[in-house]
Amino acid sequence: MSSVDRIAPSANGVLRPILADLRPYDGRLEMTLHIALLCGLTAVVAMTLQMPLALLSCYLIFLMYRDNAGENILIGVGLILASTILIALSILLMMFVADEPALRLAMMGAVTFGSMWLARASKLGEPAGLIGFILVFVLSFYDYVAMPELVLRGLGWVWMVVFVPMLLLIALNALVGRSPLRLVRKRLRERLFEAARLAEGGNPDPTDRLLHEGNGPAEKHTRMALLLAQVSRKEQERLMAQLAASFSLLATAQAAASADRPEPEVAPTLRRMAESTEPCTAPGGGPIAEATRAFAAVRDSGKPAAPAPSEAGGSFLKPDAFKNPAYTRFALKVLLAVFLTYALYTSIGLFEIHTAMVTCFVVALGTSGETFHKSTLRIIGCLIGAVMGAFAVYFAMPYLWDPGHLFLLIATGSLVAGWVATGSYRVQYAGFQIALAFFICVLPGSPLDFGPNYDLSDAAYRVLGIIIGISIMGLVFSSIWPERASDTLDQETDAAIEAMVEVLRGENRLESLHRHIGAARHAEDVMRFEWPAPAADGQTETVRRLVAVEQLARLLPLFSGANAMRLAATLEATVDHVRSGPHGTSDTGEAMEDRARELVAILTGERKANEI
Repeated sequence: MSSVDRIAPSANGVLRPILADLRPYDGRLEMTLHIALLCGLTAVVAMTLQMPLALLSCYLIFLMYRDNAGENILIGVGLILASTILIALSILLMMFVADEPALRLAMMGAVTFGSMWLARASKLGEPAGLIGFILVFVLSFYDYVAMPELVLRGLGWVWMVVFVPMLLLIALNALVGRSPLRLVRKRLRERLFEAARLAEGGNPDPTDRLLHEGNGPAEKHTRMALLLAQVSRKEQERLMAQLAASFSLLATAQAAASADRPEPEVAPTLRRMAESTEPCTAPGGGPIAEATRAFAAVRDSGKPAAPAPSEAGGSFLKPDAFKNPAYTRFALKVLLAVFLTYALYTSIGLFEIHTAMVTCFVVALGTSGETFHKSTLRIIGCLIGAVMGAFAVYFAMPYLWDPGHLFLLIATGSLVAGWVATGSYRVQYAGFQIALAFFICVLPGSPLDFGPNYDLSDAAYRVLGIIIGISIMGLVFSSIWPERASDTLDQETDAAIEAMVEVLRGENRLESLHRHIGAARHAEDVMRFEWPAPAADGQTETVRRLVAVEQLARLLPLFSGANAMRLAATLEATVDHVRSGPHGTSDTGEAMEDRARELVAILTGERKANEI
C-alpha cells in the first residue's frame, strides 16, 4: 500500500492533532500566565471601580491577546481609538433611528450585510464582522432601554469596558511582553536545527508544520520589532532576507530527506550556525550544502533576497470583490440568520438569549465546514466553562471575601481556558468559549450588580441562546447556497499545482506553494464537520490527490533543467483535470524521478493511488 493510499480521513486522524494541540510548547505557559494575570487584574479593577459588564472586559483579553509585545501594544492602542470612534458613531446613529423602529431595523440590516461582505471581500477579515456586531448590538439596545439618557450613559460605560483591559494589556507588554525580535531569532534557530536533523536523514513529515506556516508570522514579528525600535530598518531587511533563505534551506533539506539523499557532513555546520553568529562554511557539494552556503551568505552580508511575489496586492478589497457572488451570498446568509434570531428573542421578550444573535456573527466563516467546526467548539467550550463556573459558584464563591480571592478565582479559570486558547485553530475557539462561560457564571451579568454572582440562570440562558444560534446558522448555511470545504480543498490543491509549475520554471513561489498546501490541509480538517457529510468516495479521492501534491512538492527543490521543464508542462494540464501525453521526468532509473512519475500519474488520473 502506498503512502498516498494510507493517508485517509479517520476518527484517529481527527483526535490525534487535537490532543497534540493541548501539549506544551515553548512559550505556551508564558502566554497563558499573561492571559491569567490580565484577566485577574481586569476583574479586580472592574469590581473596585464598580464598572458594569466586567465579564466582557475579561473576555476582550482572550480575543485581543497575541504572541508578541509589539502586536499587543498596537492592538491595545488601536482598539481604544476604534472604540471611541465606534461609540461616537453609535450615538450619531441612535440620534437618527432611535424613535423609528423600521429605520433602525433597516440600519441593522445594512450594517450586518456590509460588515459581513467586508469580512469576506476585504483584507479586514473577521474584525469587520466584530465591528458590525458591535454596531448592531448597540442599535438593538433601544428595544430594552427606551430612555435615551440611559443608553448614552451605557455607551460611556462600554468605552470603559474596552479601555481598562486594553490599558492593562499595553502596560503588561511594555514591561514583560514577549520580544518579537526574540521570536524571529527563535524561528531561525528552529529552522536550522530542523535542517540539521533532515541532513542526517531524519523523518521529513514533521517539517511540514514549519513549511506550511510560511514566513508570514515571522515577517510580522520583524515589523513589530521595528515598531518597538528593537531593530533598525536595515536590520529588519536583513532578518527578512534570512527568513527567506532559511525557508529555502529547510525545503531543500526536506526534499533531500524525502529522496533519501542525506548529507550528514553538513549537520554540524547547521547546528553551529543555529547556536552562534560566527561565519561558517558548509562542506560538500550537495543541495543542502549549497542552500546552507546561500543562507550563510545572506546572514553574513545582510543582502536582501528577492521578495516573493505578493498574491494579495496592495488593494484593500480582494481582486474579485465585485465579481465573486460567494461574498454577497455569504453576507445575505448571515443577515437572514441574524434577523431570525433577533426576531425570536424580541418576539418572546427574552433578551437573556441574545447570545443567539451573537453566535451568528462569531461563527460565520467561509465554508459550512468551517462554520460547523467553530460551532462545535463553541458548544463544547461553553459546556466546559459552565461546569467550571458552576463548581466555582457552589464550592469556591462562599469562601471569597476580598479582591485577592477574586483575583485567584478569575486567574485560575483563565489559566485553564488560556491554555486551550493558545492552541491552533483546531481548539483555540473552545478556549475562548470556556473563558466566556466561566466569566458569565462567576462575574455579575447585570450592569447594576458588582458583587459575587450566585445566579446560574444567566449562564443557562446564554448556553441556550448559543444552541439556538448554532441551530439556525446550521440550517441556513446547509440549505441556502452551501459552500463546501471540499470545494476549497480542490481550489487550494489546484493553486498549489499552479505554484509548483511556477517554481519549476524558476519563479520564487516556494513559500506560496506550501501556504496553499497548508490551506488545503485546513479545508480537509474542517470538511469532517460538514452536514450533510460529503460522499466518502469523493472525499477520499480528493484527499489522496492532495497527498500526492504534498509529496511531489517535497521533491520539488531537487528538480532542475530539462526534467523540471517537462514536469512543469505535465502539471499544468492537471489543473484542468485533463490527461496529457508522456509526462514527468525522463526515465533515469533513480528513485526520486520514479516517485515523481508515480505522483504525476495520480494527478493526471492515469493511475490510482492504490496501484502504486
